[in-house]
Amino acid sequence: MTLRLRADDRVLLLTIPEPDVLAAIARILVRGIVVAIDEPQRVDRAREALAEFDNVMLLDARPERIPWRDGYFTKIVVPDALEENSEWTRVLSVDGEIIREDKSN
Repeated sequence: MTLRLRADDRVLLLTIPEPDVLAAIARILVRGIVVAIDEPQRVDRAREALAEFDNVMLLDARPERIPWRDGYFTKIVVPDALEENSEWTRVLSVDGEIIREDKSN
């Protein structure tokens, strides 16, 4: 997966990646935000590792019920195994992009 990010992107990750990957994304988004959703245990572990970043938000949520307003995110990163659902398009901005994360590479 290659993410082409702008400093002001608003990125939603539908799973929490390794802390170093999330930190690298946060460093690029100097005027943006990255929100990652996952199960509570993963959220808690990642929260400690990423406490230094003001532009990272970690939420205990499910990809079928994203607790965010319509049309907010400019990029949504989706694990390849997840089936598409209408929540993604609901929270994606008009000019936004859904990126499939292929872990087989």
